[in-house]
Amino acid sequence: MTEATPMAGEHPPATIFHGSETGFSAVPGTRFEMRENGLQAATGGDYTARIFRATSGGAVEPALHWHDAAFQYVHILKGEIEFQLEGGERRTLRAGDAIWQPRGCLHCVVRVSADLELLEIFSPAEIATIRVDE
Repeated sequence: MTEATPMAGEHPPATIFHGSETGFSAVPGTRFEMRENGLQAATGGDYTARIFRATSGGAVEPALHWHDAAFQYVHILKGEIEFQLEGGERRTLRAGDAIWQPRGCLHCVVRVSADLELLEIFSPAEIATIRVDE
């Protein structure tokens, strides 16, 4: 890593995103709604940061899948979520917990609390979700 300080104009300017400028929209077929904060546009599709929140709590019909993403990080902001991971292991994450899921990591959501809010960061922004039949 270099220790040289970049000169003004050698990099894009910082971008501030105001959450109040983007609304939530329903995620069809789920108990979630989501908003993307503008990172996708600002990075030309290299990254996306999305806030998901539950519209109701309870059990979720598990659909084992993986994402064809170079990077996926989920940070729980509020409430809790239970994941089933590869091999059947179940893990509950609560506010402040996070999970990094490398490409090909099988997982599914099993249960969410009614107050769940999470931040999910992907790279690239547009990814494929591949469902796996058990």
